[in-house]
Amino acid sequence: MGIERWLVTVGRWLGLTSDAVMAHDRSETRNQCLIASEFSYFGNVDSALIRNLNRSGAFVETQKKFSVGESVRLKFPLHYLDPPVEVSGVIAWTGSGGVGVKFTPMDLQGG
Repeated sequence: MGIERWLVTVGRWLGLTSDAVMAHDRSETRNQCLIASEFSYFGNVDSALIRNLNRSGAFVETQKKFSVGESVRLKFPLHYLDPPVEVSGVIAWTGSGGVGVKFTPMDLQGG
């Protein structure tokens, strides 16, 4: 099962609500959540919180400074799924409380 279907299924299980507040030029709304994750960049791994999520990206709460276009990787559990989901992405935008990560197409197809 690809990540796209996992996210839809898990969103339904968890009763996640649509988050239309942070619409940084995205084609889909995000689902509000609070998921502990591993956030990898430049060979470093930190803990971070995913605050909203959909099949094409996520908002990751972090105080680290990034530039748009930098490559990152997220690893996080989804309810009832084992092993955890691992996705690659790029920083799509930055803000004072975190970053927007756009998942790479390979991972969207279950890469």
